[in-house]
Amino acid sequence: MNYLTEVLTFYKWQRNNHLSPLLQAYWHLLMYVNNSAAIQGDDGQWHWPIRFKITNSRVREVLELENRFQVGHARAHLVRHGRLHYYPHGGNKAGEYELIPFDTGLSALWITQAETGDRTQVWTQSSTKPAREPAPLINNINNKYTSLLYSNQEALPNIHGFNLLPPLTDSEKTAIQALYPDDDVAAFEAMWAAREKKQKGEIL
Repeated sequence: MNYLTEVLTFYKWQRNNHLSPLLQAYWHLLMYVNNSAAIQGDDGQWHWPIRFKITNSRVREVLELENRFQVGHARAHLVRHGRLHYYPHGGNKAGEYELIPFDTGLSALWITQAETGDRTQVWTQSSTKPAREPAPLINNINNKYTSLLYSNQEALPNIHGFNLLPPLTDSEKTAIQALYPDDDVAAFEAMWAAREKKQKGEIL
């Protein structure tokens, strides 16, 4: 999954679905936790796990809810709105969440974790979409840190050991933005593709 694509599409979806501020915050919390749980496969790539856990106590703390019943009520709303699946565990164990991506070009893939050797089901891109659709074209290796990077693509030359792509000049960015005047997602993806070409030494 791509963090930026999912967030921007969420707000487009929200126009017709009108989630309360609490439910919006809950969804964003789950996106953050899912992204933070990124797994590195034995191929060195980072992947979003399909299922992840967060305790009711953590949800209550972040959303300032009084009890687990309020957590369950809010979670049930997100399930009914088609934004997630939930798999409860018995006793006091945390249940498992599965966000339903907006990007329909994703499919499930089993990978082996580099450090533990455990097999985990993750999201992977299974189809190529037209440029103007919000398909996740950002390299998987940077997805774990998208929340830090998407707002400013040239913010840092290196983060946690991951080399970032070379920046575009102001004129290059202006030229790309002119191609997509009404589509911020498509413009962002086109800029990222241009930076990848620049890194490979290709002419823009």
